[in-house]
Amino acid sequence: MNHKKSQLEKGTSQEMEYKFKISLFNIMHNIIQNNLCNTLIYCVLLSIENLQLMYYPIHPVIDFLWDNQGLNYFRIILRYFQYNYLIDQGVTIFIILLYISFGVMVIIGVIFFTSQYQLSQLKYQEQQPGMLIFTFKLLSLLLIILNTVLALPFYNIFLATIYCRSDSAAGADIGCYEGIHILHMIAAIIGIVLLIFFHFSTTLLYFDLNPKSKFPFNGYQSDAEYARMLFKFVTPFLIIFNAPGTYNSEMVVLFGVGDLILLFSRYNYPTGYNNFIHFYKITLELIVLWINICVIITDFLDTGAPDDMGLLYLFVLIPCVVFGGLYAFKNILKESMTFQIKNLKNEEEADNYLNTLIQLILDRQSPNTKIKLMGVLKLHYVNCTKTGCACKSLISYDHKKEEGTKEHETWMKLLGSVLDDIIADEKFKENARFKIFYSYLCNDELKNKYNALHYMMKAEDTKNHTLRDEFCLFRFKQHIESEMQEDSEKAQDIDVNSIVFFQNQLVVLTNMIQKSAESHLEFWRELQEDHPNILKLQNIGLKVLHQIDLCDEGYQELVEINNNNLNLLEFYNAYLQMVVHDKEQHEQLSQQISQIKKTIYQRKQGGGQESKITESQETIIITMSGNVGSIGIVASCNNEIQKSLGYPASELFEQNVSKIMPKIIGDQHNQLVENYMRTSNSNIIGLERFVLAQNSQQYLVPCKLMIKVLPNLEKGILLVGFLKPLEKLPGTHYMIYDGISQQILNVSESMKDLGIRVEDIATTSAQEQPIYTFGNLFKELGDVLNNTLNQNDQPLKNQVYKLEGDIYTAETIIDVQLFKQLLQSNIHDSDNKKMGGSIKDSAIMNYSGDFKKVKVKLELIEERFPLTDDGQPAGGSIYHTIVIREDIDQEKANYGKSLIKQKLDESKHQIIQQQSIDEEEDKQKNFQSSVDDQEENKQTKDIRSALEQSKTPRQIIYLRYLTLILFLSTLALSISKLVLALQQSILVDEGVSAVRQAHRRHSLMADINLYSRYLYLTSFGHYPSSLEGAFKANISVLVDRLQVIQFDMIEFRIKVESRSGMQIDDDQYDVVFLLSNNETKTYGNIFNDAVFAYITSASSFKKATLSQFNDTSNSSSVSKNLFYVVENGLDVLRNGSERIADKFYNFYYDQVDAQTSNAIIILIAALVIIVICEIVYVPIFMSIFKERKRLISYFGMITNDDIKNLIDQGDKFILDHITKFKSSDDINQIEQPQQQQQQQHIIESSLNQDQSQDIADSPKQKVEVDQRKSLFDQTKEKHQRIYESKGGTHYFLVFSFIFIGSLLMIEYIVMYVLEDQSISDAKLILDHYLYISRRASIIKYNILFTLEALVNNGQSRFYLENDLSKYYNQKVYSNEQDLFKTLTYTYPSSFDAYFAFFNDINFLNVCEHITWINTLDLITQSFVFVDTTDNFTNYTFSSSELNQECNTVKGGLLTKGLRDAIFLVSLGNNELLATYSNLQESLDAFQIQELLRKYILPTFWENNNIFQTCFYNFLDIRDQVQIYNFVGFVGFLILIFFFLWISYIAKVQAGIQQSMRMLTLIPDDLIDKYTKLKEAIEYHVLGIKQQQQ
Repeated sequence: MNHKKSQLEKGTSQEMEYKFKISLFNIMHNIIQNNLCNTLIYCVLLSIENLQLMYYPIHPVIDFLWDNQGLNYFRIILRYFQYNYLIDQGVTIFIILLYISFGVMVIIGVIFFTSQYQLSQLKYQEQQPGMLIFTFKLLSLLLIILNTVLALPFYNIFLATIYCRSDSAAGADIGCYEGIHILHMIAAIIGIVLLIFFHFSTTLLYFDLNPKSKFPFNGYQSDAEYARMLFKFVTPFLIIFNAPGTYNSEMVVLFGVGDLILLFSRYNYPTGYNNFIHFYKITLELIVLWINICVIITDFLDTGAPDDMGLLYLFVLIPCVVFGGLYAFKNILKESMTFQIKNLKNEEEADNYLNTLIQLILDRQSPNTKIKLMGVLKLHYVNCTKTGCACKSLISYDHKKEEGTKEHETWMKLLGSVLDDIIADEKFKENARFKIFYSYLCNDELKNKYNALHYMMKAEDTKNHTLRDEFCLFRFKQHIESEMQEDSEKAQDIDVNSIVFFQNQLVVLTNMIQKSAESHLEFWRELQEDHPNILKLQNIGLKVLHQIDLCDEGYQELVEINNNNLNLLEFYNAYLQMVVHDKEQHEQLSQQISQIKKTIYQRKQGGGQESKITESQETIIITMSGNVGSIGIVASCNNEIQKSLGYPASELFEQNVSKIMPKIIGDQHNQLVENYMRTSNSNIIGLERFVLAQNSQQYLVPCKLMIKVLPNLEKGILLVGFLKPLEKLPGTHYMIYDGISQQILNVSESMKDLGIRVEDIATTSAQEQPIYTFGNLFKELGDVLNNTLNQNDQPLKNQVYKLEGDIYTAETIIDVQLFKQLLQSNIHDSDNKKMGGSIKDSAIMNYSGDFKKVKVKLELIEERFPLTDDGQPAGGSIYHTIVIREDIDQEKANYGKSLIKQKLDESKHQIIQQQSIDEEEDKQKNFQSSVDDQEENKQTKDIRSALEQSKTPRQIIYLRYLTLILFLSTLALSISKLVLALQQSILVDEGVSAVRQAHRRHSLMADINLYSRYLYLTSFGHYPSSLEGAFKANISVLVDRLQVIQFDMIEFRIKVESRSGMQIDDDQYDVVFLLSNNETKTYGNIFNDAVFAYITSASSFKKATLSQFNDTSNSSSVSKNLFYVVENGLDVLRNGSERIADKFYNFYYDQVDAQTSNAIIILIAALVIIVICEIVYVPIFMSIFKERKRLISYFGMITNDDIKNLIDQGDKFILDHITKFKSSDDINQIEQPQQQQQQQHIIESSLNQDQSQDIADSPKQKVEVDQRKSLFDQTKEKHQRIYESKGGTHYFLVFSFIFIGSLLMIEYIVMYVLEDQSISDAKLILDHYLYISRRASIIKYNILFTLEALVNNGQSRFYLENDLSKYYNQKVYSNEQDLFKTLTYTYPSSFDAYFAFFNDINFLNVCEHITWINTLDLITQSFVFVDTTDNFTNYTFSSSELNQECNTVKGGLLTKGLRDAIFLVSLGNNELLATYSNLQESLDAFQIQELLRKYILPTFWENNNIFQTCFYNFLDIRDQVQIYNFVGFVGFLILIFFFLWISYIAKVQAGIQQSMRMLTLIPDDLIDKYTKLKEAIEYHVLGIKQQQQ
């Protein structure tokens, strides 16, 4: 407010900090102004907050507390006041509470920052809308609720989310720091940041230091509020951290220490003005502290079992603790009043003293309070040494009487006197708060707002003021400013704010117009060069158009404020005429100006009321500072001061306003302003009065003056002076002289007519005898003064003047002849080196009057005395200001006016006579000329209008459509590519699933056949009968799984057949059935039906007996089903399932491979589209830039002479209207407003005559046409040079477009390469998965057919002429070879974990790397069941026993690696067949193969599961990469097309439209002058000739 650093001088960080601070202050001020929270609501909120805090010392996690049902009920009640209990009730409630809290914070944040933005967008003096005021009222409630009731629960939920504990109910379910919890944590972080911001801002700024405020918690806010805010943050964190109850003792101690710190903070700091709120807070905090103390005592002293004694002490002693604490706090206030001010040690004691004194004064109607207050008063009176202190008046009052207003004011003055003493103390000089409090006292109680502002400035200048102090200053400044504005509105006074704002904006507009004029000159000077730079012309032209628009906006804004300001209108009209050359707007504005002048003239001629001083066009408006340290400094001034007083406005800026005052007034001015600021008493503020200003030549200028205080405190106290020079009256002079020494101090310029100049007065030194004295000039009065000066004691003015009514006057004679003689004698006696005699002689001879003596009348208008420092009159000189009126007749009195009027009348008569003479002569000529002019002007206006509102060129429309096509095409191709990529992922996923299920089908059939054969052998006693149940259970589970897989395969078949149209399993299979007569019969059946029959047959084994399996007659159904399962399962169905699995594999492999062709099609389409667009784009852009160059080249058709004329007009405008300001001629500007119209009409008539003469004289017209043609020929070369000159950005643009197109093509090529690599990876994955899927079924059938051969006495089983034992023995080797060939390729990194495991189990010890032994999860999946107890399967082993067995099977075969184990199993099967002797021995040897199977098959499944996990990770990553790539590419397209390309096309469009509009810079007369130029503009811009053709 005072001595503020300019924002231009601030650094960037300081400026941002300042703007943020002011913005925050502004919205918090409005929230406090619209506060809805009263004392009752605030107390209720504090009570709820205290209940929340009570819950934590008796939290259920604290296990040593009292064992009492009442305590449990109390906990149940308290836990619903906050979130701590609820957040442990499960993840659903936790998330609901989290997002409710987050939503509330976001809503408050949106309301807060939206209101802040709307507040910043309010225009000058714009009223706040009702919705914004409602928002502030809502925020006032929300923030106080957030600061009390909601802070603790919100901190709790946010901290619980950020500090996630996996052992908590919510943390266990949600999964800490992974997955969706990351999203929750982000929401919690945002929420807690907003909460801390609002909590801190409210704690810091949500208060009011004004004692008269109705705010429930007004008064200085102590550090206890910060401690309370920190306590609310730390408390829930400690509970969350100590959730298991590990640190209960430490936690309760911390709670107790926190409460002690909180109360200690309140004890050391002063109370607020609302004692009830202050002591209510203390009561609540004492209760919480006592609970903490009881809990701590119970923890450390009561070591026994929990009982109720501690709880009893808690409730019994609460009243004692509360009353004791309140007594201690109140005792501080009592003690503070026993201190003398000089004995106050620190700011806290001074605050307590002031707060208590305020409360005593405000509550003095109470008898007890009155007694205390009188004691304080007497103590102050005894120690008071000030003579004018209010305590002396208060002591003498009769306080038993009813108190009046004056006594209340005296009490407030006493408070002010106390504050003065405190502020004067060295200890408190830098305390801003005391000065702020004094400013409240001055404004609200003593009704002295300017003294309040004075103390606010002092507070602002203190070194150690805090952010809260700055906020108080900001708020109180806003309060005083609103009061000043309300007072101004109630008084229906002038709007000083609007006037000053208008003047400031006029200065801004002047600067903008100056820049615009300079840019115009720069443009025309560049065009004047022999080889103009077309690029420079374009840039300057665009800058010129932009500045024209800015000037127009600034002008329209000023016109909305005052549309009759002649200075503005004439200034802008000159700008339109001499710089912009806008003939149409110039004519319209000229008519408006003429109408305004005519109205003023008619009002003056009719004797109407004179315009107000604030509305006059000649009024000087000066804004000066009233701030401490800068009183009288000029802050701004309008340009009228140069016209009236000769001072440029820049010369007065930051100078003292006394520069334009006579010295005797200027010397006292600062002191008078300071007195007004101190007392707010003035008889001149807001009133018009007569004053004498002093111009730049030091002459007196009579003026009317009105001073107003600007009701805008943004820059502190500003006083606005409206100074209007009065009309010069003939024979009227003004003089200031010293009544004691009679020396003339200053005179008006009219005194030069009497030979008196201010230079002569100024050269008289103090040691010289004054020449220009009152007595020398007025000889008669001088003799009176010389004779009576020392003879009586009557006032000086009574010795010379006589009182006539209210004015002291005197009649006398000016003896001019005597004055000449005195001057001539002084010429010979003075020092001619300093002051040449010729100058004085000429000064004397300048007097041209015919009178030797002039009779005058003197009027004393002011008698002024020097002032002392306290503003009282001092002895010494007496200064008189007088008006000298010559006593001359009416003719001479009106000589000046009549002479001018006569000349104007003669001129007017001559004009009218000349018009009448030429009227008939010009009538015929002007008729045809006017018709032609109207047509030509209409055509020119059409051209200008079309240039101003140029339509979008066709090339731009083509570019837009082409850009849209390119964007949509590339977007469609990108979408297609994404769809194909995602479809490919689906295909690969389906392919892997189909291959897995297809191979699992015959793998399950192998297991069913194996266990069926085990049942068969068990029925013959080859295996113990105890295994019957296990075998049947295995078959039952296997059949169920086979059925599920069969249904899955049917779904896959339907998908494949719908996509390809081919049939997967439409072949007929020869299925063998066993008849009752032991004969077999073959039936043709489709594969699905045969499989379901297989499933049905195998299902019947569950209820069959062992005897039914060894029925040699084959008459039972079990025998038939066993035959069906064995014969068909081993031959037809096995072979069919393998064939179908291969078909599925081939289909999906081909589908994935086909994606390559789709990718190639997309690539080719994209490249073709981009290339075509590039081919089309380049010519369009080249044509656009050629068109733009052609438009600029039209300026080359103007000759240098015409360009020079335009430059001269611009220079003249800057010289006449910017650089200097002409003195105004009152008569020409006010009394004769029609003269300019008449002269303009004469000029137009003469032009019409010339034009009509040219038309009438056809040879002359032909010569003129030839001249114009020659003129065009001369400029043709320059026009061509501009068009052919190098410049512009079209080459760069073409390169840029080719570069962008290349980027798009590269992007599509890269996408194709990546897609091709992805397809290759997919095929590799399918290949590899095919081979690892076959491994299990091949090894199973290898073992199964070995068993079948053993059952058939060593004879191998044949199918389709293939020895199945050898067939699968070969397949083991061929599949392993194919599998390991796939390892030579490179796979995606997603499979690194899989291949690491694959290599470990295949080449290293299998038992050390498999994990299924430890978990036993994969045993069931490998159809080896853990519920068997026989010695053969031995599945009851523990993990360690299984691990030991794994390492010892067949001499440690599995330790050599899975691959070798597979080969050795196959070799072992061959050896069994080769060494077959009898079935039982072979079965005993076969047990080793089964044991190997027990470990190999689960390892297969673990390997496949790891592969599937990596595969799905690969698909997820691949899909994410595709989506990210798509999103990135679409973002790139949007960036290129919408933010760069479309905007650049819009810029190109604006450029060509601006190039068209640049032609409006050519004046209309030049367009009419150059026919070719006009035709070119019509042809290339308007298309007029195309339409005509």
